[in-house]
Amino acid sequence: MAEQTHVMKRVEKVRGRDLQGKVHVLDKTQPQQLVLFQTFLPEDDPDEKFSNTIEFYDAIPKYFSNPRLMDSMRKDGIYLPRLERDFQHRGEAYKVTIRPARLTGRDGMDKEYYPGPREELVEEALRKLACERLNGVYLDDQAGVQFTIYELHKELQARGHDFARMSLVESLRICNESHIRVTKDHGELVLGSAIFPVLLLARKKEWIQNPKDTRCYVQFHPLITQCISHLTYRQFDYAVYMSYTYRLSRWLHKRLAHMYTQAGMLHPYTIRLSTILRDSGTFECAQNYNNARSVERALDELERRQIILAVTKETLRGPRNRLLDIKYSLLPTTEFVSEVKRANQRATQLLQRLHPIDRQSSDT
Repeated sequence: MAEQTHVMKRVEKVRGRDLQGKVHVLDKTQPQQLVLFQTFLPEDDPDEKFSNTIEFYDAIPKYFSNPRLMDSMRKDGIYLPRLERDFQHRGEAYKVTIRPARLTGRDGMDKEYYPGPREELVEEALRKLACERLNGVYLDDQAGVQFTIYELHKELQARGHDFARMSLVESLRICNESHIRVTKDHGELVLGSAIFPVLLLARKKEWIQNPKDTRCYVQFHPLITQCISHLTYRQFDYAVYMSYTYRLSRWLHKRLAHMYTQAGMLHPYTIRLSTILRDSGTFECAQNYNNARSVERALDELERRQIILAVTKETLRGPRNRLLDIKYSLLPTTEFVSEVKRANQRATQLLQRLHPIDRQSSDT
């Protein structure tokens, strides 16, 4: 009988400190699913304009878009209440509870924050950085990204969002210390986690003195790891997404990119004003016509960016001509239809490549 030899595969270790200075040692791997996450169509795109929208996770309205309202909600200038929002995804009802992050400022005073538009942009930029082979990584079997504060700053700056580096560090801390809990409408827990469950951040002195080489690490939300593992993400135009003036424009673009898989000139996408306000987490004014103005301002921006060609609307009114709701029908441009078809093609190819991975895993 032939003698069998077992070769131990060397696992690379990554070390880093968390915000309390504790050293963490994590196992680094590079699964095939991560490589697929980093591959786009066309693969030779010179502008590197594509990224991925994440199934379900991106549907959670976890960002607070009104900083003035946040300020007014703070008790004693410090404490924020837990925030609860209802939303729907693919016909199912959910509730998200957002527990704010508590940060200590330079003056030694505490203040709580909900994740806001800045944190949304930072998370999106980090996901884009994770699409680069040297940055995207699995540590302890969870998807994340290794980066420098310099890289993050330059990426956001190139997309028109020039945050100071200390502001970026604050944003990373908010994502690490705020917590989102998602339940179904009958109370069943889906998942509870920080936006960034693990944050390994170099000391300020290190990234100031050596900004291009001092590495940091963020572990993404567990739903992102799950999405990467099951290939339930979709390619979308990250460059256009990051160029919008309004946060609601970005939300609508991503909604269309992920949900509108049957895009065509003969198949407009329909959505109600009430649905947009509920599922985007946008602050709702008491006067519904002001809400309509915000939505239609965002739709105008999508038209200027050649995402939608035209918008028709059906207004629903109640007693005394009061505005109750609006049904929007969005006709896509040929450019956006091509983008969706390219994303569909990539999704099909990824699923075809996933099956051999699954069979190989089951055979080992």
